Amino acid sequence: MALVGPVCILAVAYFVLRALFNKDTTSRPYFKWASRLFSEETPQYPQKEGQLRLLNRQDVEAFNESTWQRQCYDAFQTAILSEDPVAFPCIYATKGFKAREHRYIFIESDDMSDDKNMKVMATALKKYLETPHSELGPNTSMVVLFPIPTSPLSVKDYYQKYWDCLRGLRARDPKPWPGQIPTDTDTPMWRMCFDGQPIFSAALTPGHSKRRSRYAPCFCIVFQPNFVFDILFSTQLKKQSAISKVRTLLSDYDDVAVSPELKNYGDETGRECKQYFIMDDNYAPACPYTTLG
Repeated sequence: MALVGPVCILAVAYFVLRALFNKDTTSRPYFKWASRLFSEETPQYPQKEGQLRLLNRQDVEAFNESTWQRQCYDAFQTAILSEDPVAFPCIYATKGFKAREHRYIFIESDDMSDDKNMKVMATALKKYLETPHSELGPNTSMVVLFPIPTSPLSVKDYYQKYWDCLRGLRARDPKPWPGQIPTDTDTPMWRMCFDGQPIFSAALTPGHSKRRSRYAPCFCIVFQPNFVFDILFSTQLKKQSAISKVRTLLSDYDDVAVSPELKNYGDETGRECKQYFIMDDNYAPACPYTTLG
């Protein structure tokens, strides 16, 4: 029995060497197998659901510049670091990027009916929300990036895709909807929840043009855990200051007036669902799903 291990190793070595050096067609299957065995290529992202790992900035910047993933990341980076005509309005997103607090995943298509896409997103979001706050930072976001399209869709089409994404995530939520949050989207207290936690979400699309603060060359969906706002709005003075800064920058950055839908959570006249995806003008359609919970 002691000889079984060495004999197996020698046998494998024999077939590998035979496959590599024998040009006879009968050895082609071995050649393919041997090539894979010695290949130094890294697996393509996204990984299998059970192996999925959230990527940080260092991971993403290790992608070759010719890959679609790196091109999408570079496009996202250009958008949130823009200073023309003023700094990108969501200065806290910019701070989070510069501090390397963002986490990234890449989805191969924006088809929200594709079960694989939705499983990857749901798995990633769960991992992200379970990550200790100290490992993420005060201005963290999970950024979902899709390939840059050759023919961008309309803002209306991206709006539907975005809400299909949220509905798909909810369908794969591992935990019950929090009892204190209503499921009716047309109420001032509704907000998106996942894994038992309230979260904020926003979308950037290639279809936006006038509302430049919501434009990116690739479709991008961002998720933020609630603790980010607990820190940012820890006092009424801090909250007023943060909102005032962002609104001032928005008015200078966009070619359309600040959306009237940007209101405080819980405001009787406000609907948080209308803040997640803001149209290119100041028309705010009703959420396509009356209940999400």
